[in-house]
Amino acid sequence: MEHNAKILLADDSHAIRFLVSEILTDAGFTVIQAENGQEAIDKTYKENPDLLILDYEMPQKTGFEVVKEVRSRTGYLHTPIIIFTAVTDKSTKLEGLGLDIDDYLTKPADEDEIVARVKLLLKRSKQKMDCNPLTRLSGNPSIQARVEAEIASGSPFAVLYCDLNNFKSFNDHYGFEAGDRVLKTEADIITRAAAKHAGTFVGHIGGDDFIVVCPFEAAEDIAREITEQTDKVSPSFYNEEDRVKGFMTAINRKGEAENFKFLSIGIGIVHNTKRPLTSFAMVSNIGSELKCLAKQHPNGSFYVIDRRS
Repeated sequence: MEHNAKILLADDSHAIRFLVSEILTDAGFTVIQAENGQEAIDKTYKENPDLLILDYEMPQKTGFEVVKEVRSRTGYLHTPIIIFTAVTDKSTKLEGLGLDIDDYLTKPADEDEIVARVKLLLKRSKQKMDCNPLTRLSGNPSIQARVEAEIASGSPFAVLYCDLNNFKSFNDHYGFEAGDRVLKTEADIITRAAAKHAGTFVGHIGGDDFIVVCPFEAAEDIAREITEQTDKVSPSFYNEEDRVKGFMTAINRKGEAENFKFLSIGIGIVHNTKRPLTSFAMVSNIGSELKCLAKQHPNGSFYVIDRRS
């Protein structure tokens, strides 16, 4: 996962650059070198490294000055940064924490420590970047990797594509905070249903779209529980007036007042027990088609399983 990552190493000591570069290259990383702070900034923007190792004291710009410059660019807010330093006083480290520095390596650092810290930061960075900030569920890179792994294994598996009905109108009418509460609750419902079966994976595609990857035999049980629990909790998201009416009146996309049914969920179940699934794109296309069919069900939550061979 973290191998083949690109690392920028900036230090004005040729000997240290040579030594650390050799250690990281032997561990499977690609290393870009810079001998001063300004060169480190220039190469960061040009090469877009996955992690930066910066000497604390460098010509032209210090390590901390490089951090300030790099962190000022939105695209580098979450790039892991290690400061390489012989300075160990507390005030220096506190200043670095204020700059959002991820770790320190004290010179001289040994080979195992350098590699271990780099791997740990890259792993954390991948998890942070891949994680949906609202639900903390895995995002699209991990979803695709999991589906492709299931395809490669050849074992019977299923993918549940889950999409809330009437979420946009609810979000527009009740506001984003209420919408976020719905998404967190739905994520919890889906995660709990999946957790009752071994070998499951839950991801958040984005917005009100979720995904479950599971053994084929667990698919309908999981879908059934998600639909039942969603319908059970759905009325609690509405105010008393709407609960009494049994629907919500809101402005639709045409600018007209429309009565919207309570939130529900449509689930399309793709599986490989009747026909082979050969790619993530194929799984996505079939899942989207089935999900749309499920969403057309007139009353409450519903799931559709692919029965074609």
